[in-house]
Amino acid sequence: MSNLYEHECVIAIEDWQMQCCGTTFTVGEKVEWIVHEFGKPSEVTGRMVEYYYEQHSSDWQELFMVIGVVAEINALFCSYEQRPNEYGNKQGFVRYPIYEKAVDVNTAYGCADSDGWYEDIDGLEFGEYEVTLRNCIIRPAKESEVTFS
Repeated sequence: MSNLYEHECVIAIEDWQMQCCGTTFTVGEKVEWIVHEFGKPSEVTGRMVEYYYEQHSSDWQELFMVIGVVAEINALFCSYEQRPNEYGNKQGFVRYPIYEKAVDVNTAYGCADSDGWYEDIDGLEFGEYEVTLRNCIIRPAKESEVTFS
């Protein structure tokens, strides 16, 4: 079953996901991405981020395919702080991003580059893209579409 959203859909793409498995994209381009649900507001823009780009999960039954046209791309820059590791049974600390600045990629860089690296801005590091898609179709992912194992 497909859902057609005439409103915008916001997707976050972490820097490491883009550096590993992403491809360059621009405003106006049609994209098809595997995502997982997120549903939290952006720390920088305040917009609701409905999904996160996902290329490293083999749990296809929990993932979705989103198809849409790129309307806006923001590069989010952050500082990091050490926080206790709350993931799984691991102990120790992790670098936790504190997002502080958004830069319009279309104006500043022209495209979201697949290498996922940008120069630091005001001492802040690039951390993720926040991408707005229009005319989205979102449906459950098919096992054949999820290639990470």
